[in-house]
Amino acid sequence: MLSSNQSENTLALEAETARWSRRPTTMTKVTSQEIVDFPEMTERDLKIFFSGTYQLGQAVCYLAELIDDSGNINLEYVQMKQNIIKVLIRSRHINSKTYKCYVEYKPDSIGYSDVLRHACDCANGLRTIGSCSHIAAVIYYLSNARYKSKIIRPAEILTDLFSTKDIAPVIDEDSDED
Repeated sequence: MLSSNQSENTLALEAETARWSRRPTTMTKVTSQEIVDFPEMTERDLKIFFSGTYQLGQAVCYLAELIDDSGNINLEYVQMKQNIIKVLIRSRHINSKTYKCYVEYKPDSIGYSDVLRHACDCANGLRTIGSCSHIAAVIYYLSNARYKSKIIRPAEILTDLFSTKDIAPVIDEDSDED
């Protein structure tokens, strides 16, 4: 960590030098059948990669907001090089804002060390230790969440807990006698 702390984000420099953000490209919707060579990670691997549990929790929440009612993820990507992808991810706070995330990985591998570099054009996206929430959501989905049967929205459990659809009212009518 100490050696990475002082290093520069080389993927961001490469993206800027090659003008990847300015090139017109055709984006492809991310599905579970896309980018199948992305490294697989366990939750333990993700905690190590993100330097703790905070970004993993942020990734789960961020991903839940990107899922539509039919369970599809709203992410688009393009392959910049053989093992570098650019993913567009919508901001949680500003509807019209979209961030560009770049991830370089070792294809067909397992483990956190096989995500080689990452960068995002958000304010916190140039980190070399850990990652911003946008990168965390992308890596979490591609390496782990898409293999799950269902991605649960964190508030969905509370919504179901406080559901009133099966509750019968005690008093059917308003009256002064009650």
